[in-house]
Amino acid sequence: MRFALELYKKYDYKLVDELIWVKQTVNGKINKGHGYYLQHAKETCLIGYKGDLAKLKLLNQKVDCDVIFSQRRGQSQKPEEIYELVE
Repeated sequence: MRFALELYKKYDYKLVDELIWVKQTVNGKINKGHGYYLQHAKETCLIGYKGDLAKLKLLNQKVDCDVIFSQRRGQSQKPEEIYELVE
């Protein structure tokens, strides 16, 4: 997280919000993954913006919650909802 925030600062992005992806199994249970201290069952997606924040279009018109519950897919593959938001 600290490294990501350093990159934001270096490239003049502003952190505006975050989304959480809770990984699920095909049966809808929480899918515990790998981690050094804890078994991570979620990923954080930091939302940054470069430019004048006054011109930022609000994402909340497309998103009704800051938590996405979705099945894990292929290695490092994110849920479709993330890709839709980026578009």
